[in-house]
Amino acid sequence: MTSAVVEKHRQVDLGEVNLHWTEAGQGPPLLLLHGLNDSHRTWREIWPRMPGRRMLMLDLPGHGTSSRPDAPYTLDWNASQVARWIEHLDLRELDLVGHSYGGGVAQWLLLKCRSRIRRLALLSSGGLGREVYPWLRLASTPFLIETFGQRWIGPIAGFAMARATTSDARVEIASLVSYLRQPGSARAFSRTVRDVIRWQGQTRNLFDRVAEITELPPMRLFWGARDVILPISQGTATAAVLENCELIRFENSGHFVHWEEPEAFATALRVFLEARNASSIRLRGVSSETSLRRP
Repeated sequence: MTSAVVEKHRQVDLGEVNLHWTEAGQGPPLLLLHGLNDSHRTWREIWPRMPGRRMLMLDLPGHGTSSRPDAPYTLDWNASQVARWIEHLDLRELDLVGHSYGGGVAQWLLLKCRSRIRRLALLSSGGLGREVYPWLRLASTPFLIETFGQRWIGPIAGFAMARATTSDARVEIASLVSYLRQPGSARAFSRTVRDVIRWQGQTRNLFDRVAEITELPPMRLFWGARDVILPISQGTATAAVLENCELIRFENSGHFVHWEEPEAFATALRVFLEARNASSIRLRGVSSETSLRRP
């Protein structure tokens, strides 16, 4: 899809990390966070379909053309860098979309800068269950990828993403592989994975610390029914325990809904973001007058 709006590249040095992002359009800000071994380019079919918004596509630390420092790359550290970036741009109210690992970062941002987040959209998100693609469990083996994986991380990521069926997927995968060839990519990937995944599966979950958030924002889940990386059953289970949290299914898509059904996803996302009376989510059985914060 073509657009007259120009995508502009930006970069800022936050001290601990140099972050790169692209932005396009004007209007209320919408921040899009990609998944593991991905980049800002993953949203190439989405941002032109979101008129009237200031679209912000960030490269997470260790990804795309952001820097790859010798850092911990824990979920908390990654979310802290994104929160600092949000503060640097003085984004006082924004909508947030997170795909896969980016969904986990988006959830963690509720602990960092909840007051700035208007609505939260989670696309095939991590942090909502235990099951995960077996290769990622293997990648969590201590120091295996960090020590030996720099040579192989690009081809392996390309193999995993080759499940996407879009016509330009091959070109985009080649671009991603070129990013992953940059020194430090394997270290960043390894440390990121080890913090959120073990041999038994995912170790981080939204509900572990949800009680620390006084009020949750309106939230919607989007998931491909054929996802083999993070199964849709996790989205179904999450929607079942949260009031006002709808799960939107994409029957013909896998993990990369935004690659495989961009028009359908963008349309569903616009409906959620533009709804006038979206209700905040809460755990079933917890009244709106009751704080979710633990005593």
